[in-house]
Formats: sequence, structure tokens, C-alpha cells
Amino acid sequence: MGTTYKVILYGTNIQTSQIDINNIFEGVNQEMSTYLANSSISQINTNDLFEWSKVSKGFIHVLSFAIDLCNATDGIYDVSVGRLVNKWGFGPTEVSRLTQDEERNIVEEIGCDSVQVNQESVRRLKEVHLDFSSIAKGYAIDLVHLELLSDASIESHYIELGGEIRTSAIKRHNMPWVVGIQDPEDPNNFLIKLQSNKFKEFSVATSGDYRNFRVFDEQMVSHTVNTKLGKPKAYSKTSVTVIAENAMKADALATALNAMELEEAIKYSNQNNINAIFISNQNKSSNLIFSNSLLKIVK
Repeated sequence: MGTTYKVILYGTNIQTSQIDINNIFEGVNQEMSTYLANSSISQINTNDLFEWSKVSKGFIHVLSFAIDLCNATDGIYDVSVGRLVNKWGFGPTEVSRLTQDEERNIVEEIGCDSVQVNQESVRRLKEVHLDFSSIAKGYAIDLVHLELLSDASIESHYIELGGEIRTSAIKRHNMPWVVGIQDPEDPNNFLIKLQSNKFKEFSVATSGDYRNFRVFDEQMVSHTVNTKLGKPKAYSKTSVTVIAENAMKADALATALNAMELEEAIKYSNQNNINAIFISNQNKSSNLIFSNSLLKIVK
């Protein structure tokens, strides 16, 4: 997945091995990586339009969730954005300059209804490419979490993949796991620390413009693509962190909220009871804003 992972386990005579964990991550990679030509998602992206591709139940689960979130956010979150991601240099292909007509044609194809799913297969209805980079890591973490729960010898665990996290409620000696939220202005400083025992389920994902960006025509642009305009958001030292019941949901929601304007994202979080922390930047100072549901937990 082009990143690192860390798994911490506490227990006696633990049966789960590093190979078991690595195999789960690699399995998701083989299905959902656009960097692998033979992955399930790459095959769908290169198949003819309307041609069905048989995929795993996990793939169906991820894509169905993504389509539901696409509809719920009026297309702001959309995994059919892969062609734009590639054209702007944030995917497996080199950046290429687009004419206005090319941009318009790509944007017109993108949409929540651009792919079709049934119980075991997927097909493209429009000329789009799927990109699961905003959701696959979270899904992979959830699979490892379930595997660790099935091992009775494991008393407590912590999973981190590319900055996304899921843990058990507590670690050793009845102490909580603690996750710090970085200050975009000073990555060595944590603006707030979240404790796992404050939540029924503890999955944390952050989407920040400052983490992945490129310089294009002497302007810094973020990896978050505006699906309506067909362009990346302007670079800014801001981020959104979501705490949810599973890592897949936290991963996707963090991306969706980061793609929205700040006021819209806060409103959406409050309307949907999403536990979110927004970091805005004013005059080189980072400011924390909590969604209503999270404020009740951390205050």
C-alpha cells in the first residue's frame, strides 16, 4: 500500500504471527491497489464498459459503503474519481496536463451512479476509474482487528497503517491507548490526545492537506480532489480527524469532510453525529474545532 504498519499485541503465548497479519494486508493490496496491474480494481478499470468483473465479498462491502457515502455527501466523496487522481499525479501514472475539454469530460463521467454492484460482481457504466485510496487502509485495519479478536491469547492490541488506527478498548494494566493529533504547523507537537477508553469502539483516521501535496504550475495543491470542479484543493495546513466504530468508516469520513468547506463539514458532522476534530489555520496558528458529539466526550 506504499506505506508502513505497526501492530502491538499484549498476551501470553500469542498464536497470531506477523506473517498472518502481513498476509491480510497483502490480500487487500492485491484486490484494491491501483498500483498493481493485476489487482481486482485495476482489472475493473481496464475492462470494457458494462463488462462484469467477479470480486470478493470484501470488495463489494467496501464499494457499497463508498457508494452510500457518495450519495449521502451529494458526490463530494466519490471513489470513481480515479482518472482525475491520476491526471493530477496522485495515482500510479505520471501527471499530465489537461485541456479544459478533457477536464470537463472526466468530471461529467464521475458520479455515484457510474458503477454498478450486485452480490458478487462490479461493472463500470461510465468511463471512470475506481480509486480506493481513501478507504482501503481502513478496511484492511478492520480485517486485522477481527483476526486479533478471534485469538483468545491476545488481551489487547493496537493497529496502525499509514496513520490510520484501531485499538482494543484498553491495553495492559487497565490503561487506555492514547492517540495524539499532530499540529500541522509543528508536527512534533500534539494539539490533543484521545484516549481509547472514552469510546465504545476506537478507530481514528486523519485526512490533511499538508500530508500529501504536489507543486503544479508553481502552486502547491493537495491530494484531495474536488469532484465538482475537477481540480485538487489548494494546499493548506488543515486536517480532519474522525473517530468511528470501525476504521473503514473513519477513513472514508475523514476524506469526505476534508473535501468539504470547513463550515459545511462541521454542519455535516453535527447533523450526522460524527465524532470529528477540525484543525483550521489562521495567522500560522492551529485552531481546534470539535463536532458536537465529540465535544460531549472530550470536554
